[in-house]
Amino acid sequence: MAPPFQVTFDYADLGRLASFWTTALGYTKRSPPAGTATRPKYLAAQGIPEEQWDAFSAVADPEGKGPRLYFQRVPEPRTAKNRVHLNVNVGGGLQTPSEERR
Repeated sequence: MAPPFQVTFDYADLGRLASFWTTALGYTKRSPPAGTATRPKYLAAQGIPEEQWDAFSAVADPEGKGPRLYFQRVPEPRTAKNRVHLNVNVGGGLQTPSEERR
């Protein structure tokens, strides 16, 4: 069995990126730990300044099988091609007739 891991993305617009991957993979946005009512209350309890609350986000497989995706805001713009990308097979593979593929 492979050890659990996460894939980290540097990005300027975390909300859009997290929403895209949530939809594409059927993931859910990470909830605050049990016993914490809201994400802001959790972040405040951790001592994270309010101006940093939108600096990171994460989504996860609700079944706990796939990797967690972590998004962190970075100030600098991208200047080169991405070195990592994820390919999502939504078409069913080569054995699926072309008229059934998305």
